[in-house]
Amino acid sequence: MTHPRDVPALQLQLERELAEGHPLWGNDIEVVGRRVDNDDVLVLCCDGAMVVVHLDWATGPHNNPAEYPSVITYQSLAEFHQAMDSDAHEYGDDD
Repeated sequence: MTHPRDVPALQLQLERELAEGHPLWGNDIEVVGRRVDNDDVLVLCCDGAMVVVHLDWATGPHNNPAEYPSVITYQSLAEFHQAMDSDAHEYGDDD
């Protein structure tokens, strides 16, 4: 579980890594959580989409913004839950 005090720093890092041409560039987005075993963050978009973004802790925007930071977009809560259940199983935390 992501502690609420960590969210502003994660939001700032995401904004630091985005550049024009990235799928999230210019969108109203909000970081709401972080995966415990890697640098993935969950982002909510104003259109309701849930996006998992892999941060790489770059100090600025990427040179290839169409690809980095990488994203996986889920259009529904059911689709997101299915992916998270699969990830939890792989992680060994599927209680």
